[in-house]
Amino acid sequence: MTTTAADSTDAGLAAPVSSRLLVTRRDPETTSYQPLGFLTFNGHTYTFRYLRKAVIEDGFRALPGLSDATRSHTSDRLFPIFAERVISARRPDREMSMTALGLPVDAAPFEVLQRSGGRRVGDTIEVVPAPTISPDGTVSIDFLVHGVRYQSSEAQERITRLRTGEHLRIVHQVDNPADRRALLVTDQDALPLGYVPKPLLELVHNVTDSNAVVLRANPPKVGFHFRLLARVTGRMANDHQPFTGPDWETIS
Repeated sequence: MTTTAADSTDAGLAAPVSSRLLVTRRDPETTSYQPLGFLTFNGHTYTFRYLRKAVIEDGFRALPGLSDATRSHTSDRLFPIFAERVISARRPDREMSMTALGLPVDAAPFEVLQRSGGRRVGDTIEVVPAPTISPDGTVSIDFLVHGVRYQSSEAQERITRLRTGEHLRIVHQVDNPADRRALLVTDQDALPLGYVPKPLLELVHNVTDSNAVVLRANPPKVGFHFRLLARVTGRMANDHQPFTGPDWETIS
C-alpha cells in the first residue's frame, strides 16, 4: 500500500476527539505489541478494563497498580501507571513538549496521553487512540513517527524543514525483514523519515482513500520521539469501527 495526500486536506492541529485509548505492551525480544486493555475518560471518571483475550494468554502480566484483571478499575484521578507518563506541569520543558505535540501548555492529561502515546525511554508500555468513524464516513489517525533516530542525517535535516500540511507518503514495506506489515513514512521524494507505530499498523492498513500530512515537525532539541507528528485520514474498509469485535471485548 502506498498513500499520498490529496491536494486539499485539513492540516489543523486539533486532535480528533477520542475518549478511549488502547493500552499496549511491547515484547523486548520480538518488538511485537500485545494489546492489554482500554483506558477511557468520560470527562469526570477514568476507567481501565483488560481485554478478555489478553488475560487468558500465556505469560499475561497485569499492569502495576491494576493487578486485579477480573474487574474494571475506576478512579476520579488518572491511574499512576498512566499519570507518570504525562509531562508534569512543573517540568521546565513542559511548554516546549506541549508545543512539539501541537497542544496548549495547559492540555488535560488524557489529551497529552492521546498525542504522546505515553512512551518513556526504556519502557514497553504505549497507548494509541481508538478513533471512531465520523458521520461522513471518514477516520483520522494522529501519530508520532517511530524510528526517527535510526534514519539518515539527510532525513533528520529534512524533518526540520517540513511544514504543517506538507504531504507525506505511507509505503507498505513488504520486504521488511522484521515485519512484513511495516509502513514506512517518507516525504514526497521518497526519502525515508520513520515508521507508523506498530500498534497502529493493522488500523492504518485498513484505511482506504488515505491522505497523509505533517501535523508538526520539530527541531532536534525536542528529542527523536517528538520529531515528527503526522496524520492519516481516509475511510475504514467496510466502514468497520476500529478496535471492535470479539478480539476487543473487555472484562466487565
